[in-house]
Parts: sequence; C-alpha cells; structure tokens
Amino acid sequence: MISNEKAVEYLQDIIRIKTENDHETEVAIYLQQLLQAHGIEARLIELEPGRSNLVAEIQNGNSTKTLGLSGHMDVVKAGNHDLWQHNPYGAEIIDGKLYGRGATDMKGGLMALVIAMIHAKENQTFNGTLRLLATVGEETGEPGARQLSDLGYADDLDGILVAEPFNQRILYMHGGSYNYRIKSYGVSAHSSTPQKGQNAIQHLRDFMVVIQEKLDAVVEQYDNDKLGRTIHSVTLIEGGVQLNSIPEYAEYQANARTIPEFDNDRLTALIQATVNELNQQNNGYQFEFELLADMPTVVSNPESELIQVIHQVSHQDNIDVIALPGTTDTAQFQRNNPTMDVAIYGPGDVNLAHQLDEYIEVDDYLEFIPTFVKIIEGYLT
Repeated sequence: MISNEKAVEYLQDIIRIKTENDHETEVAIYLQQLLQAHGIEARLIELEPGRSNLVAEIQNGNSTKTLGLSGHMDVVKAGNHDLWQHNPYGAEIIDGKLYGRGATDMKGGLMALVIAMIHAKENQTFNGTLRLLATVGEETGEPGARQLSDLGYADDLDGILVAEPFNQRILYMHGGSYNYRIKSYGVSAHSSTPQKGQNAIQHLRDFMVVIQEKLDAVVEQYDNDKLGRTIHSVTLIEGGVQLNSIPEYAEYQANARTIPEFDNDRLTALIQATVNELNQQNNGYQFEFELLADMPTVVSNPESELIQVIHQVSHQDNIDVIALPGTTDTAQFQRNNPTMDVAIYGPGDVNLAHQLDEYIEVDDYLEFIPTFVKIIEGYLT
C-alpha cells in the first residue's frame, strides 16, 4: 500500500514536470513506471511528438462491468513567474497547501486516481474492469480524449469518473465549448485608390455583424434551465500588413459556449450557411470557415448508479449534484457512448484553477484516494 508520504511525493514529482499545453509524455512515462512497479501494465498512445496519452487496465472477478477513470496531464501556462509568491513548478508545501501550476487543475485528481487504482489492484475487492485514461491537451481543445474516444477506449464504459477539482460537488452535466475561425480574403491596393482593391477587414466586419445578429436570435430563442443560454465571444482579430495598404486578408477567432437545445452541430450549420450566403452575394466577399475545436455538451443522469455510489461512500456529506457551462474531457468520451454514467468529481478547488499561486490542500488530496477506492469497489461489485 502506498503511504501518504509517498502519495504526496508522487504528486510533487509530476507538478515539477512542466506540461504547459505540451510535453505530457514525460508525465505519462512517470505514471507508466509507477503503475508498472505495482504490477499494472500501461501503454503510451502518442498524439504527436512529446504528447502521449496513457491507458492502463486491470480486471478482477467475472463481471463485464467497466469503470473508466480519467484525468488530464496538461496545465495552462503559469505566466509571469515573478508574480507568483511560490515557484509554480516548485511544488512547495506550506501550511498544508501544496503549491504549483496544475496542483488543483488537475494533477492532484489524476494522481489520486492512479494511486486509487494501485490500491484497488492490491485489495482485489472489485468485480469488473477498471480503465485509466490519462489525457493530453484538455486545456486546448481536448485532442487527447478525442483520440482515445476515436480509438474506442470509452465505447464499453458503463461509467466514467473524471477527477476534475469540484471537491464537494459532482458535475453530471456541462455545456459545450466551440472554437472557430473566419477567414476573409480581399485584394490588396494602395490606400489612396481603395476602389482598386477589396478590403478584407471591412468584409470581415460585415460578416461579424451578420453572424452576431443570427446568434442573438439563437440566444433569445433557446434556453436551458441548468446551463442558461448560448454565449458567443469574438476573442481574436488579425488583419492588414501596412497602414497605407488595403488589406488582402483578415480573420477573427471566436469561442461559443453551447447548450443541448442548440448544440455544436447546429452552430456549425449556422456559421457555414452564413459563409455560403454571403459568398454568393455580389459584394466581393470571400469567406472561409474553419472549425478549431469541437467540445460537445455533456448530459447524463444526475441519479445514476455511479453518483449514488459516490453519495454512499464519500468522506464528504451533502454533496451537490450540479451543471456548469464549462467543459471537460467527458465531452469527447461521451461522443460514442452517450448513455454511460458520468461523475466529474475530485479534489481541489476549481476557483483556484488557472490562478496565481494555485494550490491543493494536502489533506483534501489524501482523503480522496481512499474515497476513490471505495467508489471503485462500490460501483464494480
């Protein structure tokens, strides 16, 4: 059995590995070696050089029931380290708090799952299959979870436990996230003779007006009693190369937060139809649509067997079951398995995610390890 001291040391080790939107393979190898030291085979599945998912599986008894455990290995950028009071990659422990980028989001939850899996193997008191899915790129479009889902690793899951830092809450439903780019092509000319060109920036502005009017209508028409309404935000704009030249190219990128009533597929159809509509007008418009990231909404049963097990065995009382607008890797895993039980529940405080001096309470992290073991044993009976 792994001691609390070792459990803390392992977490410190992976926090010290800098995985800012990349380089997750080093963490994957660390976890692979830790699991193999305890008799659990684990394999790396490369997404691209330096970025590998990790999959490990154990079985016991004769049940065909399968529970997935998932956490992501990437973290967001720490930014200016001088603004931190604690080294973002130092993994210092002060007054019971373990500081570091990713401590709460979500290397704490990931390591707690890994150790719980090791303990479950040693206990041999579960009946079924336990599958660990450690992913890359959750913070930047969820390509790792999408790869594993496409390869079928979530197809046979009866339930999935994702250890995002919601602590005393269980997330059973969340909104979708959707990133896209609109490219506007024009014709360059001298700014003293603009009639000889086609101003890509002005055309892009026209597109933004039209699409926003359409999306305002969507916001008015569709509402979800848990998630609210669709959110659309233009977040990046680029265009032009010189002050006295009519720009031949411009683009904007935007993010939308979607709801089941108007999901990502419907949003894609609306944007593409708008591109087609404007391109067919005789105004010199030449627009191109590019989907950058597609993270669907997650909808599951708030009274599923997995959530009921958590209520029964957790070390915490009065756990709220909630829905939020944000997204998790669950969006990708549920694509091909929409009926599986979902529980997004783990140590840490989501309000500290992406913040300066991010930390996790050491006691919180340690208490979740035996809780996860009980969840495994309670669900795989």
